[in-house]
Amino acid sequence: MFSFQKQLFKTTLLLILFICFVSACKQPESKLKKYGTLLEDVMVSDSGAFRGLSLGEKLDAVQAHEKGKPSEADDGYLYYENKLDSSNTFNIAYSFDEGGLNEIQSDIYIANPDNTDRIFNSFKLFFDDHYGASVSHEDYTIWTVMSEKYGVVRINLSNESSDFTVPNSPGKISIWIYPDAN
Repeated sequence: MFSFQKQLFKTTLLLILFICFVSACKQPESKLKKYGTLLEDVMVSDSGAFRGLSLGEKLDAVQAHEKGKPSEADDGYLYYENKLDSSNTFNIAYSFDEGGLNEIQSDIYIANPDNTDRIFNSFKLFFDDHYGASVSHEDYTIWTVMSEKYGVVRINLSNESSDFTVPNSPGKISIWIYPDAN
């Protein structure tokens, strides 16, 4: 009987160690998950201004951060085109000045235009949660934030789907992050 208890104890201990090992290997859940997979795939990280990057970053740091090669590149500009899934895409244009990254523009194309408002609201909620309440101006939803390097920075979010006049055109959401020149 003592041998059976000893064997049961060893088996239980191994099972507990295995469960601890498996749970330790699990990747922590993304903080972006609550906003939906499309936002999670575009934003990548909840740090920085966009995709884990902040204004002021050097061109080579941005290039190292992005996966793949840019579609266009020169001394002050990087442009990437990305697929999100089988039908949705987005692009990113990074502009640089002598201080580093000073402007980010991204257009997200939603294959099913009926999903555009829902996805727009996910981005709005994400930015509201990170930067506080937005203000609306014409067709833009705007956040004003402070940057160590550039001072006042604007984040503009807009639904530009109405730019497409052909029936069943994709939805389009635009994000523009830039220092306020005033």
